[in-house]
Amino acid sequence: MGHLGGNYDERGLLGLATHPNFTENPLLYTYTSEPSSGPADFPTVLTEGTTNNHQSVVAEWRLEPSTGSQVDPATRREVLRIDQPQSNHNGGTMRFGPDGLLYISLGDGGAADDQGNGHSAGGNAQDTSNILGSIIRIDVDGRTSVNGRYAVPADNPFVNVAGVDEIYAYGLWNPFSFSFDRSTGQLCLADVGQNKIEEVDLIEKGRNYGWNLKEGAFYFDPNGAGSGYVTTVPVGPVPSDLVDPIAQYDHDDGTAVIGG
Repeated sequence: MGHLGGNYDERGLLGLATHPNFTENPLLYTYTSEPSSGPADFPTVLTEGTTNNHQSVVAEWRLEPSTGSQVDPATRREVLRIDQPQSNHNGGTMRFGPDGLLYISLGDGGAADDQGNGHSAGGNAQDTSNILGSIIRIDVDGRTSVNGRYAVPADNPFVNVAGVDEIYAYGLWNPFSFSFDRSTGQLCLADVGQNKIEEVDLIEKGRNYGWNLKEGAFYFDPNGAGSGYVTTVPVGPVPSDLVDPIAQYDHDDGTAVIGG
């Protein structure tokens, strides 16, 4: 998540969801950090001679019919695989929305300031041709994706326009957890901050939540080789349609925001 001292690791089993029609389709979905193993569906462009830290994998598993309570390991079906240049900022929460589609949170790829090896110029989270730093939305029952293992909803915001078709919303640092309001269906997300500001966002389709141009409602300066920092004035061009959080706090009040 970030903001932890000592030895720790942000990789592992980070997400779990059950099929929304579980009675008829007793399927589980996992999001795991795994050693790099073959080409990813969403590769990272790295400096020559370097390798990704790991890959994030979404997989489907079926419960054993005989027990109805245990997963049959032989039924594992890989859904998608994403290169991760660094070990941190993996996001990982998965939830099926009221629309029956699977939403998955992805961090910006790791390191700091969303810059460096494996990060687009201007940051992965601001690059809609890069899947990292976003919430993605897929249909696990379809098979029309490029890899033939899921489908992209036709009304995803970047379908038929420039950008990764799977992206639902973007501009996120490490969206560790989110949930859907049971009454309204609103997607409420906790986006862990970097050095100073923690934020809670109401996620809407196609919207840009600011990182790394902003941290919370403040502007952000990646500061090149130095440590990035928040500021009250923009350090460069800032899109007019960035969405500020509905709540934020700084590290005098607490550390990583991780609630759903």
